[in-house]
Amino acid sequence: MGKAVYRASVFLTATGLFWPVLYGNIKALRNIPGNPTIQALVMVLVFGALAYLTYEGEEESKEEEVTASG
Repeated sequence: MGKAVYRASVFLTATGLFWPVLYGNIKALRNIPGNPTIQALVMVLVFGALAYLTYEGEEESKEEEVTASG
């Protein structure tokens, strides 16, 4: 479940980056009240923070120790 939340929040963060462009080019989105720049900023902050919090990095067991002798 955490991986699905992470992927969805990354997608929504990316959508937030282009929100003003989408807002200006898609007529149906212009019916949403408010400033699209503020909306984009809120989307990036909220969903970016959610992606950051749900990110599951590399497991320590998967890391291999690299030495000069091989």
